[in-house]
Amino acid sequence: MSEKDHIVEPLEVYESISHMQDEQPRLKDEKIPNICKLLDAIVFKVGAVISWLSVLLIAIIVIQVFLRYSFNINFIQLEELQWHLYAIIVMFGLSYAMVTHSHVRVDIVRIKFNTNLQRKIEVLGILFLMVPFMFIVVDYGIDLTMEALRVNERSSSPDGLPYRWIIKSVMPISFILLFIASISRVIRHVSYLMKGSKNGN
Repeated sequence: MSEKDHIVEPLEVYESISHMQDEQPRLKDEKIPNICKLLDAIVFKVGAVISWLSVLLIAIIVIQVFLRYSFNINFIQLEELQWHLYAIIVMFGLSYAMVTHSHVRVDIVRIKFNTNLQRKIEVLGILFLMVPFMFIVVDYGIDLTMEALRVNERSSSPDGLPYRWIIKSVMPISFILLFIASISRVIRHVSYLMKGSKNGN
């Protein structure tokens, strides 16, 4: 079969993109600023702790399925706890993925640029797109949490979970953590660009 006849599978394209090196090549003398190490460590440790909730989530799902199909018993509390845990894992996973560079990028134009331009684009994208969006989510999330706390909001189901403000507080807290991860990324890129300019790059 010739190259023209070769059919590109979507899975092959996805895998090639997902295995791309996210972190840009460093200068020989580049050192990660200490503040970045500290911020990344905070996000990483929180994410590592939250990741253990996956084990709890799996256990709850297994128990729920067993009770439903073996004894025809359905606990609303367990169902709601499942999506609560899903929400926590996903929301805190955003910052964890950013720090560990485990998120998938689909860059069509950016990958063709040189390293300095790529980093400049990322800095501008974080400062003018991500930061305003995160500010809106945090502000809105705090309002939702405080209102849920004020009215003592609980599940709409009589047998559901109380204290709805707890799960709603995940929104602002997780985006504050994402903000920390983003600032760390900005500092790292700016540090790289400044060292590059000093070296005549």
